[in-house]
Parts: sequence; C-alpha cells; structure tokens
Amino acid sequence: MDIASAVYNLTIGIINFIAEHDDKDTATQRISNVVVQIQNIISPLLSREITNDSLRQCLQGLQDVLRDTHEHMRSWKESRTRRLLALINPWAVTQELRDDQALLMNQYIMLMGAMQVVEHVKGYNLICASESVNPTTDGEDTMEARVVLKQESDVDAFWRQYIGKEVSSVKSDILCNHLSSWMGKSLNNIACRRLLLRLDPNKTGDVTLATLKDLLQNWDMKKTILLYSAAPKLPLLIWIDDDVVTNAPKALHARQCGVTVVQIPSTVAAKAWIGVNLVYLKKHDNAKDIRFISDQVRVDINSAGVSSKNFHAGEEITKFIRGKGLSAPILIYTGRRSINMTRYVEKYPIVGSSTSNKLYQQYVTALGARRRDDIDWIKYGGK
Repeated sequence: MDIASAVYNLTIGIINFIAEHDDKDTATQRISNVVVQIQNIISPLLSREITNDSLRQCLQGLQDVLRDTHEHMRSWKESRTRRLLALINPWAVTQELRDDQALLMNQYIMLMGAMQVVEHVKGYNLICASESVNPTTDGEDTMEARVVLKQESDVDAFWRQYIGKEVSSVKSDILCNHLSSWMGKSLNNIACRRLLLRLDPNKTGDVTLATLKDLLQNWDMKKTILLYSAAPKLPLLIWIDDDVVTNAPKALHARQCGVTVVQIPSTVAAKAWIGVNLVYLKKHDNAKDIRFISDQVRVDINSAGVSSKNFHAGEEITKFIRGKGLSAPILIYTGRRSINMTRYVEKYPIVGSSTSNKLYQQYVTALGARRRDDIDWIKYGGK
C-alpha cells in the first residue's frame, strides 16, 4: 500500500472510531476536525504517484502521529487499566488527547506547506493566530454534522448559481461583485485587491473555479473570503521565502505566540502584497505590530519570465520595504552558505541577519509579546 493510501485509511479509522463511540468530548471532537481536514487534503493524492521527497517525508511523519493518536483513543476506551485510570484521573485522558491534537495540527500545517510546494504556491498564504477559519473547535456540533459530505459544496453551488456550471473562469471584478452578493456584504476596492492577490496573483484579469477551490480547500467559504479580503490581524509577521515546507513548523511557533503569519513565496508577490496593503502597514509601522522576515536567496521569475535563483533577493526586498517608507524590523533569516551575502544589513536601520533558529524564535516571541525593546538581533550574522 502506498503512503497516501495508508494515511487516508488511518484517517477513516479515527473518524469511524469516534462516530461509533458517539464521543462528544471536546478534545476528541477537535482531533476529529483536524483529521477530517487532513483527509480532504490527502484524497487527491490517492490517484497520484508521490515523487516529491518533502511530501513523502511529511506523509510518513503524519502516518506515525495518526497511528499513535488512534492507539491512544482505543486504549482509553478498551483497556481496562486505562479506563480505571480515566475514572480516577480524567485529566490524564484530556491531556494526552490535547497533546495528540497539537501534534496533528503541526503535521497538518506541514502537509499544507508540502502540498503548496508540489502544487506551486499561488499568491500568498495566511496563517491566523486564532482559529477563526481553522477546523471548528466548538464541541456543541454533532459528529454527523461534521463528517457527512454535502452533495454540493458551497463553492460549487455559488459557481453554478452566479457564474454558470459550464463556465470555467470569470472576470476578476465580476467575481468580486458576485461574491459580495452571495455573502450579503460589499467588498470595497481594497478588499477586492487583497482577495485577488490570492485568486489572480499573475493579474490575468480572470479567476478559475479551480483557483477558488484551491484557496478555500475545506474551510468555511464566507469566512475564508472575508479573511483574505480584510487587513490581517496584528501582531503580524510577513515572511518572504520560497521554502514553505521547512518553514511550516516555524510558522506554527509564530502562530502559537499569537502572531498572524503572511507567507509570500517570491519577491514579485511580496512587492505586490506590500503595495496593496501599504496604507495599513504604514498605520502600524512599528516593532510591536509588524515585522518582516526574508531569506537571502530564493527562486524568482527573472525579466525573461524564467524561474531562476535570485542571489540578491534579501537585499532587493529590504531596499523595496525601506523605499516605501516602512521602518518595521526586517530579519534576513538565511542559511550558512548565504549569510556572507548579507553584510548590507548594516546599511539599513532596524535590519539584521542570522542563521539561528533560536534568534528567530526570540524575534517572533518578542512580536507576539508586543515588544519594541529587543535589539540584540539588529546586526550582521546574529547568533
């Protein structure tokens, strides 16, 4: 059995186990929500050969966590010793399941990152500090309401009603008008521009149904549209880096610090995002509200329209940010091979460079704590 099928079967086993035991426990419900989301992402992989090494490693890690989670859930229900312990100390059950849910969420974010690399990141991604668009955690919903698939999804129903079942794409401005009508909430010009950074990053003027579905995945459609059309919540980390997989657990750390993360995979996309959100960024242009991270070398589209390594990407985006009149902190977080290219940080105020994960964590933790006084990182090659 291939790795994708093995992971998918484990998700089915967990969902069925919870349904069979009619378990309304909040911790169990949260596990179920994350597993359903994982199942929806894995489903398209069942008909593919997994050739990407990062994706395969991610699936193998996810398989281990799902297997452990299933075993823990079964043991609390079926082991006489564990059932007795649960009666004496119910907190032990809750804590183990909460730990499992945290591990699953970590693996889920890494899976999303791996999939984005395989499918090519479009526009940008938004990781919320809160769980406003993440799988529902309200324990009042029934299990049946969570796992039964609709005959027609919201996005398919919307597209059929407003665009046309046989139509594959629609003009960007028309889509925004139809979304406003469907939601019963007007999307102004800046809201539409923010949304189209994700739905039409290449500025073709058209949006396809496939692109809209790529954004929504299995999230609530209205909440997701409103999220991507609104100014991101503070504190905000704007992370410009094409290595989404490696950054996935690090982005999770930022999220756990209460930080909203905007992940942007290219210099061109970063410039476009900053341009659209410039008024908002200038309004909150300080170290306690907004910070930037960039790698030094990344794959960008050159002037000939060809993907190639941009060895000056870090300096290019730093110069652009400061040229727009923004003074928020910038950390060039790069590898050992390219740290020697970052001497330029000494020319700019509140800019530093580092290869240290510890320094990255301190930088993000300070943002989450809404601090302005952390300055030790402002230097070349900080440790």
